Amino acid sequence: MANANFSYAATLLPIRKREFFYASYAAMRIIDDIVDDEFMILDQNKRQIIRGRYQNILKSWLKQVCDLDDVTKGPLDIRVITALQNTVGKSDMGITQWEELAGALEMDILESPMRTWNEFINYCEGATVSPASIYIYISASSYNPSEGYTYNLEKSPRYYAKNLAIYCYIVHILRDLAKDAEGSTRLITIPDDVLKQAELTRKTIQNAVVNKSQKIFNLAQILSEKASFYKEKGHKVIEELYPVIGNREALALKGLIGVYDKLFVVAKEKSTDFIVNGPKIEKEIRGHLLGIKN
Repeated sequence: MANANFSYAATLLPIRKREFFYASYAAMRIIDDIVDDEFMILDQNKRQIIRGRYQNILKSWLKQVCDLDDVTKGPLDIRVITALQNTVGKSDMGITQWEELAGALEMDILESPMRTWNEFINYCEGATVSPASIYIYISASSYNPSEGYTYNLEKSPRYYAKNLAIYCYIVHILRDLAKDAEGSTRLITIPDDVLKQAELTRKTIQNAVVNKSQKIFNLAQILSEKASFYKEKGHKVIEELYPVIGNREALALKGLIGVYDKLFVVAKEKSTDFIVNGPKIEKEIRGHLLGIKN
């Protein structure tokens, strides 16, 4: 969910929208890091013992972002709460995105099985579509001091975000596959039926990556083919959005999507190299397209 490309693209947004993004991104990044970098890296027995504690942390986080009060004790400190109060708290965005993101994170904490592609897509609704919907809301909203942030488009942010979010998430999975394979098997958010098609399991994928196995190439091709479906649909939908948002917002969004489109080409044409060197390749592409030094 947490993704640096959003953060870099947001530097192109007008300042009020930048403030909204940074507040919401910080809130998402904090809870994502707690789940991935504190809980998921532990061994299975330890996770089982403290699972309830992390469920409670997630519940307190959800209350903090939904209620936006500085009394609730949780993982967000007063600086983040204040930033959310001054942005999200002055908007008509609602709480659905937070609730659905929390649902995906609870699946991670509970280590819910991801057996089929449909279960993967259901997980994506919270893990990637919800954060992308927040970004679309920010891009398409208007701001004035008396009313705050308002969203006036007929179609929802989720309508514009869903397909491209899933497409970008698949690219993200391929980019981080080598790193994730070294950690918990739950960090590999690839459904069992796709792994089986590539003749892999969560337990064998790390060796396959290290050995640059043909099976990893096959896995990359399977995922790339699935990503193509969401890429095509997503690009058609997002073209509807560009004419009705500001120039800077459109520039930022095009730059963000452009990073993933370039990454996708590498993932398809140089799968093994991309899986081994994905983060480095991404930095180079991002710096070129968004004009940012990494």
